[in-house]
Amino acid sequence: MNPDTLQKQITDERKLEMQRKDKSEAHLYMMLKAYTEDQFYGHQGNDLFDMDKIKSRDFRILKSLNLSGVMELLSDSYGYPIDNMRIWPLTLRTNQTNRPTTLEVEDAEKTVYDIAENDPTWIVFLETADPECQKALPHFDKENDVLLFLKKYDPKTKTISYCGHIAVSITQKIYELIPLLCERGGFPEGTPLIIYEEVKPNLTEKIQDVRLQLDKALDELMDGDILVFQRDDPENDQYELATAKDYFRDLYYRIEVLLCDKTNLNDPGFTLTLSVKMNYFQIAKAIAAKLDTDPMLLQLFRAQPHRDGPSHPIRCAYEGTLRDLIFPLKPRTPNVKKLYYQRLTIKINELENKKQFRCVWVSNKLQEEEMFLYTNKDDTVAGLLMEAKLLKNRTLGNNGSGKLRLLEVISNKIHQVQQEDVLLECLNPVGTKTYRIEEIPEDQLDLNETELLLCVAHFQKELFSMFGVPFLIRVQEGEPFTEVRERIKNQLEISEKELEKIKFAIVLLGKTSYITEDEYRVSIKDFLPTSGGAGAMQQKAWLGLDHVNKNKRSRYNYFEKAIKILN
Repeated sequence: MNPDTLQKQITDERKLEMQRKDKSEAHLYMMLKAYTEDQFYGHQGNDLFDMDKIKSRDFRILKSLNLSGVMELLSDSYGYPIDNMRIWPLTLRTNQTNRPTTLEVEDAEKTVYDIAENDPTWIVFLETADPECQKALPHFDKENDVLLFLKKYDPKTKTISYCGHIAVSITQKIYELIPLLCERGGFPEGTPLIIYEEVKPNLTEKIQDVRLQLDKALDELMDGDILVFQRDDPENDQYELATAKDYFRDLYYRIEVLLCDKTNLNDPGFTLTLSVKMNYFQIAKAIAAKLDTDPMLLQLFRAQPHRDGPSHPIRCAYEGTLRDLIFPLKPRTPNVKKLYYQRLTIKINELENKKQFRCVWVSNKLQEEEMFLYTNKDDTVAGLLMEAKLLKNRTLGNNGSGKLRLLEVISNKIHQVQQEDVLLECLNPVGTKTYRIEEIPEDQLDLNETELLLCVAHFQKELFSMFGVPFLIRVQEGEPFTEVRERIKNQLEISEKELEKIKFAIVLLGKTSYITEDEYRVSIKDFLPTSGGAGAMQQKAWLGLDHVNKNKRSRYNYFEKAIKILN
């Protein structure tokens, strides 16, 4: 056997044997999770840290180990002498806060498993001495001293700063702590402070009388209590969250909301932490700050309750709060809170007084782009074209006229050019009817009596099989069709070889009359509408391009399952 293969086999067998041994001896071990003060800095929430976000240092220890053995293990791991460390078990209080508490061990030989009250996981705060002082931790009197943690609140930045911990006598008066708090908070000596006790989520109480002793000023004083302080400054009132109490109340109502772009179906979105008490404009302001835009240029949408996607838009005058917009949540995804947004070109309050008009913009190269325009509800086609020009002014062709027109398109064929005095409320895009806006080419701007704008549309063999982007072309009485054919070639930007595959036909009343290209000369009367019965106007004739639809979609969806028919 190859020496390398033999060595690998031996290694694998040893590893397997160790795994078997660990499994058989698992009941003899427990987990010690240790946190140090360094991990409290930067925490912006309640308590001292978030166990879901901060990683502990984990030790797999024997349940039979006594406290001295645990301290030796921690000393070796952290590099501190045993006298420079003190263990404070983290305990879940009845008010659902997680705080360090005094370690009560009367029997030196008591096992760590018993100390942890038979919990296989023991979570502790490891207090360590300042490494620069090189001194042992001062004695802590469990009867007369209390361990307190300090936080500073800054209303200007709406942030919390961890300022360390102190062990002081329970009879010490609150005002006697102020010099130390100023030092820890980076304030000049003598700075007036407001001091709070962080009791639990959504309960932060201001200490009214700083002349009281700690055991009188704090309700149920115990190790692990947290004092929050801030500068007592009249200018604080100008800030959104002026006090630490405001901050923690706001924190209590914060949730994470997923914001997705309504116009992009594949947008993964981004997450913002918002308060459920926010009103419409506060929500819009937070989203706009993330998108670097004006909050008035955003429109917000609820998420649909039973399927993924946006629902109806939320009016900017909405008087409810974020809580009303995201609840009730989907039963299958209770933790997903979602809103949609859409960027606007006009301010939201102006938009809501306007009518949305959905149409298609077609470039001079016949490229289509969906477009939404917002006009006054009583506006005309002229007003619509003015809005479109403001939006598309930079993309107009160099050789164009600079003027726009609105076309009514039905089933891939131009039905008519809408007059500019037509009211928009009279236009109704239903079924296969759509409206499109385009720039008028220079040669189509002014026509004389011998000229006509002719609709050109694509079909394949049968007239019901129409496709592609139709367009208008100028024709003149008596001109050879070969000249019209050349203009069509230039408009479509195709080669002569591709053009030869197209058959040209005059289409009128559902009948096709194919053109002999070299012989036919344009006759305007061939394309003019004819009168029907009772004076009704028949449809205009149009020029059909009969050729293969290269972009035709398959009739079959290969992702669909087959249907089995049993006789």
